[in-house]
This record gives sequence, C-alpha cells and structure tokens, in this order.
Amino acid sequence: MIEQLTVAELADMLDNRPDQIAQWQIVDVREPWELERASIRHPAFCCSAIPMATIPLRSGEIARDRKVLVMCRSGGRSMQVANFLAQNGFAQVYNLQGGITAWSREIDPGVPTY
Repeated sequence: MIEQLTVAELADMLDNRPDQIAQWQIVDVREPWELERASIRHPAFCCSAIPMATIPLRSGEIARDRKVLVMCRSGGRSMQVANFLAQNGFAQVYNLQGGITAWSREIDPGVPTY
C-alpha cells in the first residue's frame, strides 16, 4: 500500500526540516503546461518533472535508494505512478495527497487551481 503525505506534512518539512526533504526525490508527473500554470514555490522545494506517460521510459531517472514523493494535480495520476513504481521495485514511495490543488487550498492560495 502506498503511503500518503499530506501537503501540511510537506510544508512542515520544507519550512522546518529542509535537510530531510533534500534526501527525498520529488517527482511531478503533470504535463509541462500544468507545471507552468501552477507549481510549489519554496526555496527548499526541488522536483523532477517526468510526465506520467513517460514514467516507464524514464524510471531510471528516479532514485531507488531514496524516498520518492510523487505528485500531480489532485493525487490520482500520482497514485497510479506510485503504484507502478512500487510494483517495479521502488521500496519507499509516497503519494502527495490532494496534489497541487490541495497545496493551493491549504498552504499557498497564490498557487492557481485549474
């Protein structure tokens, strides 16, 4: 079963434990136009943009020895990708519950919803 990370937990790590979140690999599986429209803006936030459709071809870009947090717009696509990664040998995979939409609603209303 894939563990869920809430946006509040992510915000807490970014604000209070940036050294801890730096150990994770965050993978945003949204399309490039979505990233342009709405993204997390925080100095400690760094993510790999790998659109969902390209994950099977690009999974080698995702570290197997780190915790992996997968995110999308609302959590559906990222959950599918998280399950795919877990089924393909990634041991520490998390889904960002509610995705960028939850981030906008709960953490930063300046991030547009779409």
